[in-house]
Amino acid sequence: MKLIVATVVVALLLVPGAALAGPSIVGNFQGWDPADPASELGPANANGVYELTISAGNSLHIYKAVDGDAWGQDFPSSNQEFTPGTPQDVTFHVNLGAVPGVKEGDEYVFHSLNPPIVCGTLQSALGGSDWDQTDTSTTVMSDGDGDDVWVFSSVIPTGSYEFKIVLNNNWDQNTSPSNIPFGSDGVNPVTFKYYMATNTTEVITAAAPTVISAPIDFDGTEADLLAVQFSKDVEQISAETEANYAITGGPSGPYTVTTATLDGADASLVHLDLATPLSEGYDYTVTVTGVTDLDGIPIDPAANTACFYLHRVNFEINMHLYIAANGVPTSVHIQGDTHPLTWDQCGGAELLDGDADSTYVVTEYFTMHYTCGASAESTQVKYKYIVNCTVWEGDFDFGHYVTLDPNAASQTANVWWEDIAPGDHITCDVGVLFQVHDSPVCASGLFVRGTEAPLDWTTGVALLDDGTGGDVTPGDGVFSAEVVFPIGTYRFLQYKYFCAESDTSGAYECETLPDRTLTLDDVNGCVTVREGPMVIEDLWNWCEPVTGIGQNIEQKTWGEIKSIYRVR
Repeated sequence: MKLIVATVVVALLLVPGAALAGPSIVGNFQGWDPADPASELGPANANGVYELTISAGNSLHIYKAVDGDAWGQDFPSSNQEFTPGTPQDVTFHVNLGAVPGVKEGDEYVFHSLNPPIVCGTLQSALGGSDWDQTDTSTTVMSDGDGDDVWVFSSVIPTGSYEFKIVLNNNWDQNTSPSNIPFGSDGVNPVTFKYYMATNTTEVITAAAPTVISAPIDFDGTEADLLAVQFSKDVEQISAETEANYAITGGPSGPYTVTTATLDGADASLVHLDLATPLSEGYDYTVTVTGVTDLDGIPIDPAANTACFYLHRVNFEINMHLYIAANGVPTSVHIQGDTHPLTWDQCGGAELLDGDADSTYVVTEYFTMHYTCGASAESTQVKYKYIVNCTVWEGDFDFGHYVTLDPNAASQTANVWWEDIAPGDHITCDVGVLFQVHDSPVCASGLFVRGTEAPLDWTTGVALLDDGTGGDVTPGDGVFSAEVVFPIGTYRFLQYKYFCAESDTSGAYECETLPDRTLTLDDVNGCVTVREGPMVIEDLWNWCEPVTGIGQNIEQKTWGEIKSIYRVR
């Protein structure tokens, strides 16, 4: 059995609107009106879940949930969509998190047409497609007794697997901080349970436990702590017997385990203290014997090892520009997608500025796991920084990358806050797709003009609605222009849209207000690493916040746009 409690961080998207009367479901089917009493979520049911049922037609429905009394409390970060095949009742299931009324990133929503699915490496073993969040052919969960515990059970071929629970058939909501491992004996059913009220997942399997990984638990001093991850909960006495663990490799192996401690919250995790710290730049093997699961089944001798290469990264972030604008932060933490980094707000390591030079530093050790008998491969790690446990760099998709090199013992990753240095210029070609909704009829065309070539303030680049030049759907009223800004371009772009009435006349949108601004992103926006450009959705002449526009566009104030990083 395995119980995982998920913790994620969700980006805030502000949508102009009316005052919120209570937690609600808002969408295009009710005018995006959070004050509509018919759309309010009632008190939580006996299971601790909030629900709302609507009569839905067979058209496209776009929605979000709102937890609190303002649009800043909406979730998830992206609008959710569904189209019923026929008119029918649709029920929304909502978890408002630990503190209802306060958006903390622990809120989740899905609707009855897209129940949770078990998504992972088991799908192909059952005839589906692995990690396909849209595959509803094999692992759809159900809640037949209405207790808000969603269940899927099946006999799965013998082997070791990983999975996550996916809501609404997309990855917009992360129900667990990492993939969940499990094993199957190929005879007995494996049962998956998702508890909606608490966002927790349980796996019940009769398979023998296996060793999944053995990452370093770095405590900021020495690399003398390991955390052995099993495929299921293990029995405490056998798990805490030091002699059941053998660590070899490196310059000082074998290594003595001084204490073994079962994790208090996750009984599939055992923490090991080593008498001698491990050294970066070496391969290591952890072998486990004698450990059993809660039913006394001994560890599978064919899957009782974990092999890894130990790599050290010195993270440095230059905060000079941030400090000049905002003052010295109370704290700076690093977050990321690879252990020991997480996206858990202030759960990551804290960086310190010991010599007061505005550059904050911290050391992290990465265990690069590989199949024993093979060798480690390079791994790309995405990471970003957060100050005062509240302010992320840029919007939620912004991030830095570092590639872990299995041929090097260590490296230094030095970046600037938000990847912006004094006088900075982009280091790759950056593609941007400008899209404008609600444009007026312009006799000589609609143009985007700006400060950086190929834009200028004389002619600019024409936006089209004919299916060419980056335009997706001809004749839909959305005018588009795909622009590539070459390497070396100053990254701080100013721009506006111009409605040309002739070769010499026309009008800018909101002429009395400042230009729009966009920071060209040479991390996520490089044309050499993306399948499509950065996509910018704007409304023509949006001088003041508006509501009820009928499109999936959000904007807080003039000149402060939302950059949507997506692949077309």
